[in-house]
Amino acid sequence: MRFSTLLALAALPLAAYAEVGLQAQYAVQRALEPVVVDGKLDEFSWERAHQINRFERILNEYDEVLFPTRAKMLWDSEYFYFAFVCQDADMWAIYDQEDDPMWSEEVVEVFIDPDGDGKRYLELEVNPLNAVVDLLIYSVEPEWHSSKDWDIAGLKTAVQTHGTVNDSLALDWGWTAEIAIPWAAMADSVTGGARPTAGDVWRLNLYRIERKGGRNLKSHLNNLAASDSLQQHYHEQTEYTAWSETYQRGFHHPARFGAVQFAE
Repeated sequence: MRFSTLLALAALPLAAYAEVGLQAQYAVQRALEPVVVDGKLDEFSWERAHQINRFERILNEYDEVLFPTRAKMLWDSEYFYFAFVCQDADMWAIYDQEDDPMWSEEVVEVFIDPDGDGKRYLELEVNPLNAVVDLLIYSVEPEWHSSKDWDIAGLKTAVQTHGTVNDSLALDWGWTAEIAIPWAAMADSVTGGARPTAGDVWRLNLYRIERKGGRNLKSHLNNLAASDSLQQHYHEQTEYTAWSETYQRGFHHPARFGAVQFAE
């Protein structure tokens, strides 16, 4: 068990244990200084933040993760911060406009559902071009209801790439994504007006989609004549990974989201 997980487990109240069971836990430390969202992750607050060293494989039936992801979280009075470090030998993206269907390509994702009830929760995706999708999920069951017209007002994101995006002939090292979500942007739609205070426990999950099939294969799939076998190959060449494992309901399974506690 990781040291950061031990710290979080020790800090969580008994009620939180009962609610999340064996799902992932994390203690979110308060930023010591203003965080500049530039994708560099070079503030001391990021250096001292607990690191999530492993995302678990989901959806596919094999366990090996060839391109790991690491993540951290921070908070202050204005923002909830997220950082992802993604190993990636072939960084690519086709979609580059806000609210394009980036979930079919390569992204990192943040889902925030403070009470874990599966209603009125936030989904945010960032790709290697620093394009974003932000959605408000009203409900998953008994039927899907969401809005792409909803936006995270004041959202800040930045990406740093180590290699060349969309050059399949070059070997890349990977990319980082840094995200700042304002508490004010979530107040009316997600949190019921509440902001966290030290000791509060929220439910959320972090995901990454790494698609080894590459840009050329995705371009073929955008052709409506793409075969089922080609679609299946694209799926099999994908690593779907999550901080807190989800199963039958895929990404949208708030009952299996992790728990974070906001620390001083």
